[in-house]
Amino acid sequence: MSKTESHSEDERSRTDDELWNVRAVVAKTGLSRSTLYAYVADGLFPRQRRLGMRRVAWLASEVRDWIASRPQ
Repeated sequence: MSKTESHSEDERSRTDDELWNVRAVVAKTGLSRSTLYAYVADGLFPRQRRLGMRRVAWLASEVRDWIASRPQ
């Protein structure tokens, strides 16, 4: 598989990715809400996407990648 093929597959999977709200991210990661936002501010956790004036969400693939990168 060439770099171009894998890159287009990555873009496609990001396009079709689920969005998780803060409640889902807290449940999946086990982090508290305040720790989650502190990690985002410190660059230790993926940034959320703004969906509206008072609504944010994270790409599920980025959260899964972060979980997989954590020591067990």
